[in-house]
Amino acid sequence: MSWEQIINQEKIKKFFQRILPEAVLSNAYCFFGIEGVGKFATALEIIKTASCRNPVHKVGYIESCGSCSACQSILNNKFSNVEYLFSLPAGKSVDKEEGSVFTSLSETVIEEINSKLKSKILNPYTKFSIEGASQIRISQIRELRKNLALSNSLSGRKFVVIINADEMRTEAQNAFLKTLEEPRTDVTFFLLTARLEGLLPTILSRCQQIYFPPLSSEDIAIDLRKKYNLSEDEISIVTRFANGSLTRAYELVEANLKEKRNKMVDILRIALKKELYGHQLSEMVNKLTEGIDKKMARTCLQLLSSWLRDAMIISTSSSRNLIVNADDNDALERFSKKFVKENFSRVFEIIEECDHMIFSNVQIQNVFLNLYLEIRNILL
Repeated sequence: MSWEQIINQEKIKKFFQRILPEAVLSNAYCFFGIEGVGKFATALEIIKTASCRNPVHKVGYIESCGSCSACQSILNNKFSNVEYLFSLPAGKSVDKEEGSVFTSLSETVIEEINSKLKSKILNPYTKFSIEGASQIRISQIRELRKNLALSNSLSGRKFVVIINADEMRTEAQNAFLKTLEEPRTDVTFFLLTARLEGLLPTILSRCQQIYFPPLSSEDIAIDLRKKYNLSEDEISIVTRFANGSLTRAYELVEANLKEKRNKMVDILRIALKKELYGHQLSEMVNKLTEGIDKKMARTCLQLLSSWLRDAMIISTSSSRNLIVNADDNDALERFSKKFVKENFSRVFEIIEECDHMIFSNVQIQNVFLNLYLEIRNILL
């Protein structure tokens, strides 16, 4: 990773390029914005540049060499001047002050953490989450405070990166606040969050807050073309549903979004046959929803809604510029002629209601089955 590989965020990169040569980093930064817009990537590049033994000076900016001992240690997660803090699964003694919080975790969990953290460092836009982890506990903050109280084994600035800082419990945030109130001049904190409201105002007031806006569809499309063998239609679908997050775009590509859309439409065809084959409909819904989480289920609803909107556009307008699912144009044409009627808008209301049901933890399989039956009642 280098400064040039951080996608967009030009104003933020220029800001740090101005201050890095002068070594005037603040005690604490809060990088906020949706997941997958470069918060971790920027924090990592600042750390590499500030820690590099042989920084490269170019016209207008400075960057790490990428090959010195410090750069290599950072990339291999072995640099003692960098500490990462993030949610951990509960362990037998996770809230005790004695010993490391990692001693309460199984070897399997520790291996998972090390593997995912290294993957995150090598590609900062990949998703980072540990199974069963949802909170940063006070025991982790206590251990952090102890580590910071020790003298550095290496010269230079020490860095602490808190991933999803809003996942600190209230007592953990209060304990962390004490650390911010007694700052060391040679330590910089990076608090990364998609939920600024999840952090105490007293913590935010002691951080320099920097907003990372969503990436443009074109930014995401350019990256996807480099990394995946996708058609332009597939890229168009992914960028539409990524909502400015490259991390989300990667997830959608891995989930094969186009295939999921096709399955949603196939089930719709079964639901709209004159003679309803309930067993077949139920079987297809079960197969579609097996193993998907709430987030992907809601994305599937959006895919169906997008396809149906395209059918409505074809039925009511001669313009094709707004069509997202252009690769399925023939099927859209046939559907629009047969099913787009005056009461068609009610279908979108039903999809919206189903989205709320999934958000409210109603069983996904039942939501989807009822959705198709409701659409059948409306359109037939």
